[in-house]
Amino acid sequence: MLDTAGKILYVGKAKNIKKRVSSYFSNTQKDLKTTLLVTHIKSIEILVTNSENQALILENKLIKAFKPRYNISLKDDKSYPYIKISTQEPFPKVSVTRQKYKDQATYFGPYASIGSTKTLQRFLNDLFPIRDCKQSISLNKLEKKCINLDIGRCLGPCIYKDIKPDYDRVIQELSLFLRGQNKTLLIQLRKEMQQHAKAQDYEKAAKLRDRIQKIEALVANRMVMPEETANIQLWVSYHAAPYTYVMVQTIVAGTLLFQRGLYEIDLLEEDRAKFLQDAFLEGVDSLGELPDEILCDESMFQTIQDVQAQTGNLLKQKLHLPQRGDKKQLLELAQKNAKIAIERLKLEKKPDKLSMPGLLKKMQSCFELKNLPTEIVGVDISHLQGTDIVASAVYFKDGKPDKSGYRRYDIATVSGKSNDPKSIYEVVYRRLKSAVEYKAPMPKLMLIDGGKAQLNFAIKAQQKLGLEETVDLLSLAKKDEEVYSPNSPNTIKLEKCDPILHLLQQVRDESHRFAVSFQRKKRNKEIKNLSK
Repeated sequence: MLDTAGKILYVGKAKNIKKRVSSYFSNTQKDLKTTLLVTHIKSIEILVTNSENQALILENKLIKAFKPRYNISLKDDKSYPYIKISTQEPFPKVSVTRQKYKDQATYFGPYASIGSTKTLQRFLNDLFPIRDCKQSISLNKLEKKCINLDIGRCLGPCIYKDIKPDYDRVIQELSLFLRGQNKTLLIQLRKEMQQHAKAQDYEKAAKLRDRIQKIEALVANRMVMPEETANIQLWVSYHAAPYTYVMVQTIVAGTLLFQRGLYEIDLLEEDRAKFLQDAFLEGVDSLGELPDEILCDESMFQTIQDVQAQTGNLLKQKLHLPQRGDKKQLLELAQKNAKIAIERLKLEKKPDKLSMPGLLKKMQSCFELKNLPTEIVGVDISHLQGTDIVASAVYFKDGKPDKSGYRRYDIATVSGKSNDPKSIYEVVYRRLKSAVEYKAPMPKLMLIDGGKAQLNFAIKAQQKLGLEETVDLLSLAKKDEEVYSPNSPNTIKLEKCDPILHLLQQVRDESHRFAVSFQRKKRNKEIKNLSK
């Protein structure tokens, strides 16, 4: 959260940005600090991470770097742990530390949610038999041995001086693992686990399973970040019509501190290259000091190379196009931020206000409907673990709910075990047959809550009554909010801000509410009857 001068007031994290930000501006009573904070907020900037643990670490780093006025500074603040390999010694040792020193050792991390440093230390020694003792180990002098050698948790460089090649190999394996190049290691462990399982040695198989899970958790929790002395820029471009977007992120002293986006609308293909060049030059000029290294995707790599060719030795920093490893992960995260930035731009651009007749005409055109959907029936199924299966058919007239047309159904053709597609078939058949028999108004569109299977069964019911040309059918899947239509071989994905999607969601959600309330009422009635 920033003030009018661009100064950072507060740094926070959230799984749901909308809910978190809304809480600051709601009418609920807030403490004095929050009330004062809100009066100074001019803008809000967002950095997206790959996990909650990474968000936790990034929040910690940003607060330490900027010391925002409205962040609480905890006196017992702990740094997140690093894994340290003392590579300057003949026989390097592995240790876990919460401080990163400017020495010749190699550090990996930081890590979040990995328990105590002692637990992590034991885990690494179990997986890689490298020494963790404090004594200095030379190449030729015998030293005191410890119990780790006897129990197989160390190769024993204290007394076995001829094992240096093997020791160095294990150090290399640990380094590869900590850099994220662990695919081969995990394949080997899984293969070994399967062999023990086949031999019915389940205890060893279980230990290997737990080890694999720990490795996966350790890799997932690591916050990808370059060396703390690095000054790096990340440049990526992203195109999603009508936007062409360039994202630049700046990492200073190992902390992702700045993010900026530049974009244009409705660019022709031949104009995009010039825009990328202009965006890069604008970004470099605004930063003043040039970075030590630039990481970029393919399109920006070519763009920056062209700029370097034109400017001679003006841009002396290293230019990299990462293909794998930590830097590739950093680049992918920047690309994710660019994609989300475009989605935000689309949401911020308010759609043209349409009258309801205009919206219904647009819906008819969008889904190639035979009818103008002035009457929509929404269908949903509800049950309790396969019992008390019921259905709803809500009615919308000119885009608004009309409860006089609401209907509830006990499902008769399905029992014992739920079968939503078959239940949908029954409801659609009964609802349309009733309209035919009683000469009631026929719905122009029936919206099914579900996916392709539910839609196909609704089509079968429609065909049995010979109403293919009379009633249109669509289904809306809640998981990805995708629309299935008989007129399209592929699902139709509408923008989140599209008013057509909002209307379909309103019908779908109302049918779900009505079905659940009926199912709950029926169940309560049965409970009362049993209690009598």
